Amino acid sequence: MKKKLNLSHSKKKSKIEGFPKLSDCLIEAKEFNKKLMPIVKLDGGVVNEKWEGLPFTFMLQNVDVDRIDFKLEEGKYKLLTPLTLRKLEEYSASDVKREYLQTTADKVEELNYRQVDRYSNDGLLLHSGSFSHDPNRRVTYRYETINGMPMPVTKTIQYFLGNGEWLDSEIFTYDYDSDGFLNETTTNQPARDITMTEKIVYKKTRKGFTASKELAPHHLPVVDKELGYAYTRLPFSAVFKESETDWNVIIGGWYIDGKEKENRLAVQGKLIHLHAFNHFYDLNSGLLKYTCEIENQNEIAVKVNIKDDLPDTIEYTFSCSEKNDNWSLNYLEKTEKKVIIEQWENKHTIEHLGHEIQVTNENRFGTGHFTLSGHYTLQQVIMIIRTQSYLWCRDFEQQRTSDRIMTPGYTNAALFNFVYTTTENTIDRVAHEVKIKENKTEGKLRLGKPDWVQSNETPRDPDGKKMEFVAQLDHSNMFGTLYLFYSEKHQLISQVFQCS
Repeated sequence: MKKKLNLSHSKKKSKIEGFPKLSDCLIEAKEFNKKLMPIVKLDGGVVNEKWEGLPFTFMLQNVDVDRIDFKLEEGKYKLLTPLTLRKLEEYSASDVKREYLQTTADKVEELNYRQVDRYSNDGLLLHSGSFSHDPNRRVTYRYETINGMPMPVTKTIQYFLGNGEWLDSEIFTYDYDSDGFLNETTTNQPARDITMTEKIVYKKTRKGFTASKELAPHHLPVVDKELGYAYTRLPFSAVFKESETDWNVIIGGWYIDGKEKENRLAVQGKLIHLHAFNHFYDLNSGLLKYTCEIENQNEIAVKVNIKDDLPDTIEYTFSCSEKNDNWSLNYLEKTEKKVIIEQWENKHTIEHLGHEIQVTNENRFGTGHFTLSGHYTLQQVIMIIRTQSYLWCRDFEQQRTSDRIMTPGYTNAALFNFVYTTTENTIDRVAHEVKIKENKTEGKLRLGKPDWVQSNETPRDPDGKKMEFVAQLDHSNMFGTLYLFYSEKHQLISQVFQCS
């Protein structure tokens, strides 16, 4: 019976390898370097239990060779008939990626870093920030006991000023009624002159040096070795490569070929300064354009402090005017077990059912439903919805959740994976959004019977008997099909190639 297996990348070690080393597969490999290329190597047990432990390797060859015979010796192939093989010049290093393969998963999970939430040991959200999203911005909360329950009384939007200091940009103050329900929200943005300082960090490399920015603490995400995941993107990075006669740099998505001058460092420093400013303006666009209503970059005063002929710190000074606002939450119904609130064309019906809380959201885009744990109160749920944050957390062992709070603009619920780190007084919860995507197929294995592209070319062993079919391979790096056959008696492996 024919069987088809799709090959795809595997994060774990498996019995199938993609592009293994030639020296791991072939005796006297040096002679055939770039003439034969192992493309897929598999343990025989993948095909049949009786072949467990036997290595079967598909070898890429030029199309002018349609059959190659090997002797299996000590787990490697030995070429039986010397061949004059042309080099596989059409395959560059970028085409070859050594990896383990699997035959099962047609879909894989991709983890996208989203944010860090820092909680107190009592489970109160202290502040939230994101390395990939506004890395110099965070939201902080202050609590007071209201009706016997810790409730947020202020929410502050903060921006990193540099030197370990934060700017309180916008302050939201929450006022509650006698039953502990949110009544009114007041916002205040003080008038002031603001100076933000960026520290440029340099690191020597073998070919030159790199320049990056020292960003706000706490936003750097946790690395989970078990997940095999780390967030490594730098929001600002300049990579300089130098020689005695010339230099170049990749900075801000641009490749710049530098001309040799006596004042090389001065030119490099000016490039860092100019691109650092453009990055600063984009990075803080929410604060600059919308909060402070700065319409022109010339409204920002820039001071560059030089050290060893390169920018050490860059100071940006600008002004922000005062703004104040307030609004009340409209309650259509309010009881111990049910509340209906309405604001800005959004209507939420919140019902406490004991073991869970059911939330229905109605707006011009449609109606959505989700549930929250029954250990929350209705007063807490209202604040969770208003702040789009889990202000209270009791379970710091929860690894995954289906969420409608942090992603209110999504049509469907988002799946989040959590990683935790604990200090003496705080717990950091790093949220990765889980994306399900199609797994990239590297090729197809066919078992059971050969599916010949052209005519039947089943090889025979030295006794004249037909050799046993192992598998055939169709691969994305190959125009045609490879067929493997095996003779246990003679320890012979024949590979047949047919061009498609």
